[in-house]
Amino acid sequence: MIMHGDTVMSDAEEQKQRSAKKAASYVKDGMVLGLGTGSTVRWLIEELGARKDLTHLKIISSSKDSQQRAQQYGLHIIEPKLVDHIDLVIDGVDQIDEQKQVIKGGGGALVREKILAEAAEHIIWIMDASKRVSTIEAYPLPVEIVPFSLPFVIRRLKAKGYTVKQRQQDGQAYCSDNRNFILDVLLPKNRLLCEAHEELLHIAGVVETGYFCMDATCVTASAKELLIW
Repeated sequence: MIMHGDTVMSDAEEQKQRSAKKAASYVKDGMVLGLGTGSTVRWLIEELGARKDLTHLKIISSSKDSQQRAQQYGLHIIEPKLVDHIDLVIDGVDQIDEQKQVIKGGGGALVREKILAEAAEHIIWIMDASKRVSTIEAYPLPVEIVPFSLPFVIRRLKAKGYTVKQRQQDGQAYCSDNRNFILDVLLPKNRLLCEAHEELLHIAGVVETGYFCMDATCVTASAKELLIW
């Protein structure tokens, strides 16, 4: 355990902090930065907020949560329409395999995260060691859907062999910042993640999935080392 102020950090949180600190070193003044969402990104926001050399940094946030946290640290948030490019996106992952196939969306911001990632010139994934796996298996794939489509999409998915659970928050249906629902979907046995992604996108009502497969730099912190791969 390591102290952060008056708080004792777990090993996982310490690893998240170290990976975020390394990723923050790639951020330069004047950049347009796409900001992800999640527990590791919170450490990134803290690192960026502590720097005094980023007076001209512009940030596009993937979620209201990240936006509010960034503003609390005095970081400059802008609307997407005000820029014509994104220099860098930094975001966390839920799981990532050796081929850099990624599952994201645990924080419910998968659509905006993917929009930013696809628009960015460079991507950095940050994570603690537990997020890197040899093969992504038995991990639910977040799927954002239009609320009207809920019963129809669930029936279609179950008919195709998927196991489906609608995400809840405080006893109510979870809504994304886009006011959509999130389904957490387990794949049928022997269904490849990339194949499932394509299949799901062809179902009316599905907005996007949390499957990412993009050229990216990965920063993984473990108990013993900081790995860039």
